[in-house]
Formats: sequence, C-alpha cells, structure tokens
Amino acid sequence: MTTALTTLTLGTDTVAVVPAHALSWHRVQLPTGSLRTPRLRAVLEGLLEDMLLDEPAQLHFALQPDATTDAPVWVAVCNKTWLRSALDALEATGTAVRRLVPEWAPLTTEVPEHLWVVGNESNARLVWADSHGVHQLPLQAGQSLPGWLPWLSASVDTAPALWAEPAVAQQAEQLFHRPAQVATPMERMQTTAGALWDLAQFDLARRNPLLNRAASAFAALVRAPQWRPARWAMLAIVLAQLVGLNVYAWRAQAVLDTQRTEIGSVFASTFPKVSVVVDPVLQMQREVAALLQNTGNASPRDLESLLAAYGTALDSFSPAEPVQPAQTAMEFVAGELRITGHAPDAQQLDAANGVLQAQGFAARLDGSALVISPRSAP
Repeated sequence: MTTALTTLTLGTDTVAVVPAHALSWHRVQLPTGSLRTPRLRAVLEGLLEDMLLDEPAQLHFALQPDATTDAPVWVAVCNKTWLRSALDALEATGTAVRRLVPEWAPLTTEVPEHLWVVGNESNARLVWADSHGVHQLPLQAGQSLPGWLPWLSASVDTAPALWAEPAVAQQAEQLFHRPAQVATPMERMQTTAGALWDLAQFDLARRNPLLNRAASAFAALVRAPQWRPARWAMLAIVLAQLVGLNVYAWRAQAVLDTQRTEIGSVFASTFPKVSVVVDPVLQMQREVAALLQNTGNASPRDLESLLAAYGTALDSFSPAEPVQPAQTAMEFVAGELRITGHAPDAQQLDAANGVLQAQGFAARLDGSALVISPRSAP
C-alpha cells in the first residue's frame, strides 16, 4: 500500500485524511466497562479476530467518537505499518499532524445524506455512507443504476444530494439524470476534516485529547488571523498594566523620598549639632535619650523605665493569681532588659504586650529569657 495521506489545514491545525480504500469498517458490541480498561486494544482484537484477513497485531484500530458500551460501535481498521510510515514521512518534512480523520465514515441514518461520484473517467466510483458502513461501487460508462438500492433511483425531492468531482461530473449527471453539485477533492476533504473522528488512538495517540484541544486553541489564538484583534487587545492590556505599575511605583517612591527628606529636615533643624544624618529616626531617638539623661529624666531605654515596664508586665500576666517569678538573672544591655528564668506562656505574653504597647514598650521571648525593650528600639 503506497497511498500517501492527504494533509489539510483547518485554522492552525494540520489534519491528515486517510483514504477510503485504506480503511475497513467493522461494528462490534463492547463489553460493559471495557472502555475504561487499559486492555481495550486486546478486547478489540478478540472481537474482530474472525472478521479480519490479517493478523490483529499488524493492524491499527480506532473507535468512533463518543463510543459507549450501550450500543454497537464502529471500529476503523487499517494497516499499522503503512500508517506509521505515512506519518513518519510527514514528520520528516516538518508537518505536525494534529488529527487523523477518515475520508468517509459511517453515519447513523439508513439513507445516506450524500452520494459522491469520484475519480476520473477511466476509474469512476460511486461512494456513499450510511448506518451500514462506507460503500464504494465502481462505475463504467453507459451503465445504469443498480436496482438493489431503492434510494439510488428515488425522485429528486427524496433522493440524497448528488455531488461529483469535476472529472466525473458529466458522468454522474448522465447516470442519475439530474444535476450534480461539483466540488474538488480538496474541497470535499475540507468538510471531512472537520468531523469529530480522530484515528490517532492507542499506540498512535500522541497526547491527551484535552491537552490537544488546549494546544490547538492556544495555537489559534497566537496565529489565526481572526484572533488578531484579540491579540492586539491583550497586548494593549498588558502594556497598560505595566505602565500603570511603573507609574504607581514611581509615585510611591517619590512619596517615600519626600517623607525621608522631611524627617531629615526635622531632625537637622531640631539637632543642628549633628552634622551627618544617616538614619534620622534612630539618631533622633538617641539624641532625645541623651537629652533626658542630661536633664535627669529617665528615657525609655534606661534601666529604671525598663524595670517599671517589667513590673507592669508582671501585673498583666495573671491579675487574679499573681505570678511569683523565679528569676535567675537580670541583664541590662543596649537599652534592653533581659530576665532569665521567667518565661511566660503565649497567652500571658500577649496580655503583657497589650498593656506595654500603650506605654511604648514591647515584650518578647528569646529562648528562656523574657526581653523588655522600647517599641521603637532597633
């Protein structure tokens, strides 16, 4: 079998059409639950074994779309080696096939929707599909319609639509005694390629169907001409967001720089003796503490203030049942009071902080030590 696959482009998808003479069609009843088993291929081999001329291992199987176990389903069969070779040849040319579709597929109606006369004058064929499968009838010049299919000779009003390829359009009209609608093979396959069939199943399934649809939709969004306005709109939205974020960041930075400048100005005007301003908030705290010490007043960083804060914390731990702390050591370093041996629980610490925050102090645990410090201390 040397027939090649015909490729078509639908949107951004490349669809390969398997010719009718390369496929055979078989109808089987699947056992309940077989569609969900990984042994579905083996189930099909068992069901089709008596219907096939070749060994099942040499053939490729594909189920109809939306197959169920409630009713018989159609199975398309073709030579696996030929199909793989045809797909490899397309891939070698850089053609990525998204779907494999049959040139014709069975329908659900007893009477076909269309009659097709295809081929050329020396090799014309009548093709139709119905609920019994896909049928082909060789035609010869001057022959009459067979009488074993009543609908072939039905009136124009009730007969299936007649279509023909350009090379055999006149022959089709002479055979059926009525006008035929003309379509080229590529035009006919464009309609076929839009069907729901996908023969790339089992070992030829290259990706999950949901991922395949998602990839197709994304490719269409990226490249399809009809999505160009949407792409420009999305690009405009992204650019507007980027510009807006940069403007907001610039304004926020400008406000922050203004506040820092104002704080530095307040500090420089309040303490003009300090010539170098690095961290005006911290330097102001130190200068205020130095002023308090020089005037004999205790600052929040002094031991006296920290001990008073510790006393307040003790009162807040458990007012109903005063705690008898068992301090093992107290250490006063860099404006912090560290009490070792007294570690309140989380509830007591929260209660203490609720009281101390109003006075400008904070309590925290550092290992087994309770640390009291001014809230603004670094």
